[in-house]
Amino acid sequence: MNIVDDTLNILMSMGLTASKVTTPPGYAGLSVVLPNDSHAFFVWSKINEEDYYFRLARFWANDNPFSMWVCGDLIQALNKTRVLSQ
Repeated sequence: MNIVDDTLNILMSMGLTASKVTTPPGYAGLSVVLPNDSHAFFVWSKINEEDYYFRLARFWANDNPFSMWVCGDLIQALNKTRVLSQ
C-alpha cells in the first residue's frame, strides 16, 4: 500500500466512485465522481517505486473545461471533496 492506495480507500469510504487512471510515466492519478455531474482528478509524482509526492487535485463542474478549484495540499483536497460530496 502507498499514499495513492490510501487516498483511494478514503475516497471510497466517503461513498464516492473513485478509480486509478492511466498517467504519463512517473505519475499516478485518481479520478473521482462527485454529485451533480462534478468530478475531481488527484495527481502524484513518483519519487521511487513505493513513494509518491502529492502534486494537486483539480475539481470540475459538469462539462466545463475550466476547473473550479485546484488544491495543492492533499488534506485540503480531501476536505473539499468531502464538502462537495454532501
